[in-house]
Order: sequence, then structure tokens, then C-alpha cells
Amino acid sequence: MGIHYLFLDMNAFFASVEQQLRPELRGKPVAVVPMLAETTCCIAVSYEAKRYGIKTGTLVQDARLLCPGLELVEARPREYIRVHHQILQAVDSVLPVEAVLSIDELVCKLMGREREPENALQLGRQVKEAIYRRVGGQLRCSVGLGPNRFLAKVAAEMHKPDGLTLLQPSDLPHRLYSLQLRDLPGIGPGMERRLFKHGVTTVEGLYRLSALQLAQVWGSRVHGLAWWHRLRGADLPETPTRRRSLGHSHVLPPALRSEAGARAVLTRLVHRAAARLRHEGYWAGSLALFLRFLDGGEQRKWEAQIRIQPS
Repeated sequence: MGIHYLFLDMNAFFASVEQQLRPELRGKPVAVVPMLAETTCCIAVSYEAKRYGIKTGTLVQDARLLCPGLELVEARPREYIRVHHQILQAVDSVLPVEAVLSIDELVCKLMGREREPENALQLGRQVKEAIYRRVGGQLRCSVGLGPNRFLAKVAAEMHKPDGLTLLQPSDLPHRLYSLQLRDLPGIGPGMERRLFKHGVTTVEGLYRLSALQLAQVWGSRVHGLAWWHRLRGADLPETPTRRRSLGHSHVLPPALRSEAGARAVLTRLVHRAAARLRHEGYWAGSLALFLRFLDGGEQRKWEAQIRIQPS
């Protein structure tokens, strides 16, 4: 068992792209927003902004209170996609990209002598250097190296920003014990609550569970067995995931905050979602609408769901 994977996670990607393309933003706290309005939220923040406690999802009005000098930038998705493709080309100049997991995450598989620890670390440095040199010095990334995809991603998350972390089989399990449960990919708030109900509050406690106990926690023998093996460094084949939902969202600009304006935006969002469904070969079984209102600083939510009967 060696080092089989290199996992790359771009740090504060949208905000970093803006700082790369706009030199006047470098070194400043930056928040990328869907539109320039006080009632919207931050969809990405630079590390300078994170130092003030601003996070993804923070309302703009709250972010300004935390950091009066915050620079707001309206999102430019086309630019982020363009830079994303430049990053893929830069990485591919060092290692073939095995899988693109999102606009700011990718994974490469190591072969032969690349799996030796020193060689893997050198490849990690070369990947980072290729991005800085070919795409831009503001585009920092964290690279994780591990015996499987799961642990390579864990390693990438261990040191941010601009980290390079190696998790060897001999590091297991003790180097995982300092992590929180939510630091592990696949454990979100709901899964964490379920683990707490089973008396598991630490990564060490999770690691000590048997495969059967993990199956009971996850409610699935397959998932429980996969977690048991992956925590121990086994390189299991990736199972294809099935999409359960697909959606689009939009923050209404002031000019469209009327019944007619909201209806027009909703119609456009439904058509976009339907086009994606057709493109990906899916059928919809239900249609859900979620609205969030902001009245005087108070948020109210409303939702409705319609079952779709096949014709």
C-alpha cells in the first residue's frame, strides 16, 4: 500500500480569481456576491476576509459589520470557468487529471515510482508551481497525498491555505485523531448528529467501530464496510453516484421584486433546470419551490412541492 492519489483543492477559488484578475483587490478582504445588494449573501470570501469571521453564506449587511472595509465583487461565473480550464491544463502538464470533482477540486492518480513518498511530494510541489506560473500567483491551492481518494482529500483539508500534506499508511490512524468528525468528507451536520446518537463524538471513536457497527450507524452494510476500509487506507473502486435533486437559485434584484418580476425569474429558473434534466437524461418526480424572504433583517422561509405524475 503506497501513495496512490494526489488531491487538489483551490483555496477561496472565486475570490482568488478576482484578486488575480484585479490587482487592486490583492491583499484586501474580498467577498464575491451574486449581486451588489445588502440583502444578499457572500458566496465566496478571500482569506483576508475570513480573518474577520466572514464565511460563505454570511449576509452582506452582517459582513460589513464584521469588516467595514470589505470589498464586494459581483460574481463572474464565465471567468471562473475559464480559469478552471487553465488550471486543468497546468496540472495536466505535470500529471494526468483523473477526475474533476468540482470547479475547484480535482484528483490525479499516481503510478509506479510516483507513489514513493518523496516523489509524490515533489509532484505536489510541481503541480502547485505549474498553477502559479501558468495561471497566476494569487491562485493558491492545497494539495493532499494519500493511499486513497478519501484520505488524499482529508490531507488537502489539513493545512489551508497553500498546504502540501502527505498521509502515509504508516500515519494511520493516529494522524486522524486530531481532526473533528466534520473534517471528514461525507460527514455533515445530519451525519454528525447520527454519530452522536450512537455515542461517537471523535474520529478516534469512529475509527474504533467495527464494520458491522459502522453499517448500523450508516444504515447500510455497503457504506459501513466502505468507511471501515477507507479509514484504513484501502483503495476501493469509486461507486457511481445517483443524482437525487437538481436546482437553480437566484437573488431577486430590486427591479424585479414584484409579482411579475418574481414570476419571470421563476419561469427562467424552471426552464434552466428542465434543460439540465434533459441534457443529463433524467426525469423529474416532483418540483419544489423554496423562497426566503428578508423583512427588516428577519428571514422567513416558504416552500411548496408538487408531485409529477408520468403521462
